[in-house]
Amino acid sequence: MKQRLELIKRYLKVTRAYEIARRLFVMNAFDGVLTIMGVVMGAHLSGVANPNIVITAGIGGSVAMGISGMSGAYMAERAERMRDLKKLELAMLTHLDETHVARASRVATIIIALVDGISPALCASVLILPYLLVPAISMDMAFYTSIVSGLGVLFLLGTFLAKISEENLIRAGMQMVAVGLVTIVVVSFLIGSG
Repeated sequence: MKQRLELIKRYLKVTRAYEIARRLFVMNAFDGVLTIMGVVMGAHLSGVANPNIVITAGIGGSVAMGISGMSGAYMAERAERMRDLKKLELAMLTHLDETHVARASRVATIIIALVDGISPALCASVLILPYLLVPAISMDMAFYTSIVSGLGVLFLLGTFLAKISEENLIRAGMQMVAVGLVTIVVVSFLIGSG
């Protein structure tokens, strides 16, 4: 088992899958938070009084984002990697089907697809959790906790990116929070004026 994990780690390193997965994790986590933030805002502004409606809509959205991300990333990444493998086969005048190169390509594709699918659902679930506490807390408290939690996740995503690029952590975190606040204002305006 340990040897297999080491081999997978090596595959991910040589295919640069870590970098691709890291980018996709942040982008799709960001999408997941903003999407479910929109769902939570819409439910609150529409006067939804049943937490199960928010939970069900949130889970439905999270699952759909996860399936979409996973399948889309798998197909796109597989196509790109197959193209690269075929170019390499052409240059080397040999088939590479059962080589470490081909296996590394397949492993990278699967890992990237998993990260792409799991990240939006995982981060979006943070916004749904407060609604599981109703009736121990009020719907208003669940709403505000959800929004603050979402902004917290956005801040963490910003600091994660800043750490990678060696930029100011607080500034980058606040930039992500600003996008969340813009989303809240736009959704409030659009639904509130409807």
